[in-house]
This record gives sequence, C-alpha cells and structure tokens, in this order.
Amino acid sequence: MKILKDVLLLVASILCGYFLSMRFGILYDHLFPGSLGSGLSTDAARSIFGTPLAYIFFLTLLFTAFGGQKKYWWIIILLIPAAIFEVYFDFSHIYFPILLGLLGWLIGFGISRFFSRPNPQV
Repeated sequence: MKILKDVLLLVASILCGYFLSMRFGILYDHLFPGSLGSGLSTDAARSIFGTPLAYIFFLTLLFTAFGGQKKYWWIIILLIPAAIFEVYFDFSHIYFPILLGLLGWLIGFGISRFFSRPNPQV
C-alpha cells in the first residue's frame, strides 16, 4: 500500500507538472529573457522548458508533504531525469531549478508539520 501511495504522488506531480508547465515556462522566460532559444515557437519552448521546472517543484512539494518514510529516496531517484535535462540544456541557470526544489521542499515541510501537529488540550 505504501508503494501505491508513492506512485500516486509521482503521477500527481507529473500531471501538475504537465498542466502547469506553461506557467513555469512563462516565469522562466520572464526571469531569463532570451534563454529559451529561437528554434521553436515561444509557446512550445515555454512548455518544454517549463515541464521539468514544474515537475521539480511539485515532486519535492508532494513527496515532502505526503510521502512516507523513504520520501527523500524517492525524491532523489525521481529527480535524476529532470536534473539531466537541466544540466544538458541550461547549465548556466542551474540555480533556478535548485531554488524551485528548495521552495517546494519548504512548502511541503510546512504542510507536513501543519498536518502532523497534535491537537491542543483545551
């Protein structure tokens, strides 16, 4: 049952990354103008470059917030393809996906602490 939960978190992070890739691509294009290249249309480039960014953010957020005991193992293994993409295509801005991963981790950590709080005695 624990593996099913982790697989569902992976599927949720892939779906969130897919549907919000354009938003992350727009953010990336706004912060680093001219980094998307000129070989593709602007929307396609935003979507292609935004997909791993959104995946990194949502993977760290969801697994940190709702993952089990081996959540960090899952995060490290599942971030390898996104890291390879980022290193290969945009090594000069590698700090941006790292910051997105840290932001997702912080938000997920806050969510996990909020839900694991003991109820106060009245």
